[in-house]
Amino acid sequence: MRSSAPESPASERVRSRLAPERVRAALALLDGHGGVLRRIARRHSLCPEDADDALQRAAEILLTKGPAVEPGRLIAWMCVVTKHEALAVRRGRERLLCCLAPAPRPGQTPPDPLATVPTDGPGPAERAQRSAQLADARRALAELKANERLALVLQAQGYSYAEICELCGWTYTKVNRSLAEGRAKLRSLVGPP
Repeated sequence: MRSSAPESPASERVRSRLAPERVRAALALLDGHGGVLRRIARRHSLCPEDADDALQRAAEILLTKGPAVEPGRLIAWMCVVTKHEALAVRRGRERLLCCLAPAPRPGQTPPDPLATVPTDGPGPAERAQRSAQLADARRALAELKANERLALVLQAQGYSYAEICELCGWTYTKVNRSLAEGRAKLRSLVGPP
């Protein structure tokens, strides 16, 4: 919790206003029970970074508003404050991510908050499927004869039968046969779209 960075004048003023016994009690509590408080914050947070933020906010509240009670009651109070701060950080994160789903019940896996973020492009599942389809198409094109592959590529680029005849020096019949046989072989290798 301690930082090696130099303190700002504002933080020095806050420290001077804090009672030394309050600071000692807070440091003792955080040193002795930091692991418990971190687990509480983690249990109610979406990610470890949010748990750290919640624990830091709870420590600030302990330093500025913590009750003057015996250590046994102070740890119980701090557990409640840490839980509430973790839940507040979580609500803020869910609002940020447009995730309005309720918190999962115990034993239930939490929903992925990033799954609800709207995007213009395809998601990871669609991209993976397209990638697999393209890999299959590449393998199938490699299986074709050179004339069939060339005729299909030229037609895919928008060339007409007549333009393919002129570019390759083929007859209309050869272009038609290359395209028909190439398509048939692709369908047998890849399947219908």
